[in-house]
Amino acid sequence: MYQMGNVINQQMAAISPQVLTVLEQKLVTAKEKIALCLNGMGALILQKTRDYLHRNDNSLRFRQLVGRTPPFELRFLDEALGKFSPALLTMVLGHKVKRLTQLFVSFYVLEKQVAERLFSVASAVVFGLLGEYLRQRSLQSPSLKGWLEWQLPQIAAAQPTAVLNQLPALIPADPAVSRTGSLAPPKRRIWPWLMLALLLVSLLFSLRGFSVLQPMQASGQSDVTYRRLADGKQLLLSQRSVENLLITYIESNAPTSEKRWFTLDRLQFDTNRTELTPASQEQLRNIVDILRAYPDVEIQLGGYTDKSANEQMDRRLSQDRADAVRMALVKMGIGESRISAEGYGSAYPLVPNDSEANRVKNRRIDLRVVEK
Repeated sequence: MYQMGNVINQQMAAISPQVLTVLEQKLVTAKEKIALCLNGMGALILQKTRDYLHRNDNSLRFRQLVGRTPPFELRFLDEALGKFSPALLTMVLGHKVKRLTQLFVSFYVLEKQVAERLFSVASAVVFGLLGEYLRQRSLQSPSLKGWLEWQLPQIAAAQPTAVLNQLPALIPADPAVSRTGSLAPPKRRIWPWLMLALLLVSLLFSLRGFSVLQPMQASGQSDVTYRRLADGKQLLLSQRSVENLLITYIESNAPTSEKRWFTLDRLQFDTNRTELTPASQEQLRNIVDILRAYPDVEIQLGGYTDKSANEQMDRRLSQDRADAVRMALVKMGIGESRISAEGYGSAYPLVPNDSEANRVKNRRIDLRVVEK
């Protein structure tokens, strides 16, 4: 039975003296400092990988990406110093990457670019080790999640406590993780939030003078208006549209919240399909324009299905749909690191699944702002 040894020891062995010497030359940073950073970053990534697998019963895509990651070697260092596997790092760390990087910058007195490149190298080392485990394990060996669970004491002991103690509330215990390890999707009360947001829109327009031009005069009752974005681009939107509410939220001083989701009501899928319908393109382009106008904004996409007899299939389908929207946004020019995606199956339907029209509404994508 294949069972690779202590992953922390393996990580330290991969960060060889030769690797440290080359990094010292390339980054103009003392190799002792580099070694501390890489080992601490690697332990953090291992811990968050374990947490990710603990929350996600359906982690097939993650394991497929890890399984294709080669073992780290000195000859791969230049590649690793670039953006090594940002999709994997984003899946594991989500929107915490920037904050964690800043902690290392502050504690070790590093340049931001140096810390970012070291995080990239650390991810190459860690995911290379995990990929080797997946490729070599037998049917009798523990799963990747089980293997990391077995090594939690060593992983926890190797984490850079002195760094993380600078901001104790940064990585709190997740109250949404139940004793069974399943992650409860964020609770949503869509309509009360929308009503509140509409009231806020009116108040903000009157008090803060948002840059909105006059409504079109095609109809005396029309609420369609041009909304000017931060980069000067104008979108023709209903004042009640999700896009308009999203822009108002981004421009406001309201803090980000795990409970504040926007339902992208015009992104639609056919039954059991992951391709967006042609009617989805207008809203998709609007989201791209918004993200371009506000380059600091990072988002999470939540995928949902209507109800079927197989919840496991629903979860897989919802993940594929969320990933499909994420990749569509990336192909339209939005950076991969700004978007994460999660599938929640048929949980939290907007309306009962008692008609085809309602099932269409429940086959949806929600959006949450995680950084702005």
